[in-house]
Formats: sequence, structure tokens, C-alpha cells
Amino acid sequence: MNRIRAYFEKAKIYLRQHRRARIACIVLAVLLALFVLLHPHGKMTFLVIGMDNYGSLNETGRSDVTMLVHVDFTRTRISAVTFARDMFVENEYGKLSKINTIIRNRDEQALCDAVERTFGVSIDGWFRVNFTTVIELVDAIGGAQVELTSAEVNYLNRTVGRYPDSPLEEGLCRLNGAQALAYARCRKLDNDLGRGERQGKLIAAMVRQTGHMTAANVAGVFSSLKHAWHSSYSALQQIGLLGKALWLRGANVTRIGVPFEGHWRYGSANGTSGVVADLEANRLLLLDALGLPAPRATAVPEE
Repeated sequence: MNRIRAYFEKAKIYLRQHRRARIACIVLAVLLALFVLLHPHGKMTFLVIGMDNYGSLNETGRSDVTMLVHVDFTRTRISAVTFARDMFVENEYGKLSKINTIIRNRDEQALCDAVERTFGVSIDGWFRVNFTTVIELVDAIGGAQVELTSAEVNYLNRTVGRYPDSPLEEGLCRLNGAQALAYARCRKLDNDLGRGERQGKLIAAMVRQTGHMTAANVAGVFSSLKHAWHSSYSALQQIGLLGKALWLRGANVTRIGVPFEGHWRYGSANGTSGVVADLEANRLLLLDALGLPAPRATAVPEE
């Protein structure tokens, strides 16, 4: 204890004698205070809806990608939840519908409602993108580095061709926009769940890439590509979200695939084949994976 007091006394004497050191301490204290005040806190959850078309975002169709992005600003963490494209979820009538057909039959909010109803996760807003969005966004941020298998390399080269500026080989590769889209859509090598895992890896790679960009670079990409998505948020609200997102550059991304292994099967519902999941089990597993409270059990009244 005496030694600690001695250190403090020496520090006081040093600061009294050195004006620059005092100024540096004041500046550091101010910067720390600003960091605490400006750093966003809390959690938000968004639904990213990827439509199966190029060009106009106004075209109706199926959702090729349904991804829940859960952001913990306080801990600077992102969870990317990918749902199997052919999985059945509950619609507003309590019947099972394929998750990728809801937006075609209704709209984006109906899809948000179905995910909330089925999995107990509150969604703050949605973003609608398509194939063209992915290509433009990946190219705008300078590509995305992803670990590729030999089979994935062969698939991408067959699907999109070879790019001299973006050569592919087994191991860590930087994908351009066209390659990234083909990678995210690939399911011929395994199944729809493997496809979801690749989508999660791509999102993680894109977030890592933003860690190498300045705030001005990210803002520039946002400004140049704001035509490339539709959202439930107004333009002003999106600018506010961008300010928060700048703190997430290079953040750690956790990938979660739904349905969870061992809690689904191939089957049919309402005359259509697809992925039949144990919705209650997947609901509880998802809430646990996101660190969200499970729903309280309803008490059974005594007879």
C-alpha cells in the first residue's frame, strides 16, 4: 500500500513539473470521455432479405436469403443467423409456409412477423437487397477474403469463370462481387444448410474488410450505394444507423444456422416438400445462441 502511495506522489510531482504531460493527460481523459459518450450501446436486430433477381429491387419474387443480423453494440458483436431457404415457418394463420415464399405472397413486414412469431425474436427493421446489391457492395469495399475448399474453387470457376485479377485457389482467397454472389448461392456441393454457412462466412468476411477501411471510406460506400437496397428505415434513420455501424468495423461475427443440427428433417407440409424443423426446439436454441431470454412457461391453471 505504501508503495502505491509513493508512486502516486511521484506522479503528482512529475505532472507539476511537466506542462506537456499535464496537457496529454487532459487530452487523454477527454478522448476517453468522448469514447464512452459516443460509443453506441444496447442491441438491435435486423432482417436482411435477399431477393432472387438482378436489377430492380421492385420486382416481386422469392427471398433467396433470409438472414437475421443481431447486433450487440455494447460488446461490439454481430450474430448472423441464416435460415434454410426451404424451411417451413408459421404464417399468420398458424399454418406452415416456406420461408422464401412469404414475401412473394405478402410483403417484407409479413416475413418479419413470421420470423418473430416462429422464433420469438423481436425485429427492429428490415433491409431488402438482391443479387446486384451483393456484387456492387463487395466490389465497393474491395472484395471479401474467404477460406475456400478445392470443390468450392472448381464450382466458382465453372459458374462465373476465371478472373485474372481475382484468382482462386484452395485456401484463403479474395472474392470479387461476382464470385462472392456465386459463393453465397452455392448449394450443389452439399445442401441448403451448407449454403447458409457460406452466407455467414461471407458476411463475416465483409465485416472484417470494413476493419481496413476508414470511416470516410465506409460513408462513401454508403452514399454511392444507397440505391442498392430498400429498407423499413427512412433515409435519415439509415444515416443514424451508419453512425452506429462505424463502431462495428472489423467486429467479430458469429454464424448461426437454423434449423440446428439434429432438429430437422426433409418432409412435406400442405403438399409441398421442404425442410421440416422442430420449431419449438429451434426457437429455444436460437434464443440461447443469441443470449436472449427464453419465453416464460405459461402456468397451467389448477382444476
